[in-house]
Amino acid sequence: MEEAIYDTSAVIELVAHRRQRIPGYVSVLTVVEYPPVLRFVDEVLYPRKRDYLLATKWQTELRRLGAPLPAVDLVIAAQAYNENLVLVTLDKHFKLLKQLVASRLEIRDMIQGQ
Repeated sequence: MEEAIYDTSAVIELVAHRRQRIPGYVSVLTVVEYPPVLRFVDEVLYPRKRDYLLATKWQTELRRLGAPLPAVDLVIAAQAYNENLVLVTLDKHFKLLKQLVASRLEIRDMIQGQ
């Protein structure tokens, strides 16, 4: 299994548009946002307390900077960070998260392969 967690935007691209299996993990939060993913993934990760705490820390700093992000995305990013997984996404705001408060977060843009 790929050492990556796929956010909801990447999951929808792979499942709804390409009908492909998810080669890595998804968060249960992605399952709540897009239930059909359950037929296309082998492992679902559940956030832990440390993921919520990190997401809250990041959001506090992002709000101070005037750049808050969606809560679900922050928790998924915190899961990736805490589990040493690459975050695979189509959403551009994760790059802002990395730039402003989470420099060690590893992100791969699904379209560009970055």
